[in-house]
Amino acid sequence: MRRYETLFIVTPDSSEEELKAVADKFQGVVTGMNGKVASYDEQGKKSLAYNVKKQSKGYYVLMDYLGQAEVVAELERNMRLDDRILKYLTVKLADQVDPATVEAEKPKRKKEAEKTEVAEEEAQSPEAQESEEEATEED
Repeated sequence: MRRYETLFIVTPDSSEEELKAVADKFQGVVTGMNGKVASYDEQGKKSLAYNVKKQSKGYYVLMDYLGQAEVVAELERNMRLDDRILKYLTVKLADQVDPATVEAEKPKRKKEAEKTEVAEEEAQSPEAQESEEEATEED
């Protein structure tokens, strides 16, 4: 099996139910063709660099999955036909991947994600900002 990563942008005015429907649809395409979804990361609403289909913002989603080339072709075909999808990009990460090793990576990725979230929260906390201000005043 090959490993792929697809980043796609959903219209920003989509409701939670529509986002759930999009997730179910695209994950179903992958699993329906004997693929495996390694991760599905909703990154949230962000500004676009330029307007796409008259939209200045979009809801970013990153899906990491395993499968054959036919899975990618079918997934991209479904994305082209879905009006909720503004843009998409697929990248092949590896030619040969063992599904068992990808399953073993999941706990590691969760721990790393939690560490970065904690670090970001600490950086944004008022205490951290005060200590940064004090450090710059001392210089």
